[in-house]
Amino acid sequence: MLIVIAALSLLGATASLLVPGGVLLAPLLLGAALLALTGGLGGLEDRSVRQHDPPMNPKGWRDRS
Repeated sequence: MLIVIAALSLLGATASLLVPGGVLLAPLLLGAALLALTGGLGGLEDRSVRQHDPPMNPKGWRDRS
């Protein structure tokens, strides 16, 4: 939902630039788009690959184990 708000805010900001006096409203809409975008991307789950059983021997590289 936040991504939709970000997209609509960006469209509103570009449309407001065409209207006289819209330059005053455009920074607010761009700020709302940035906040919604960071909130939407921050809410995504972490999909990085993790090791299930990481090696617990810190000297393993030296002991060749």
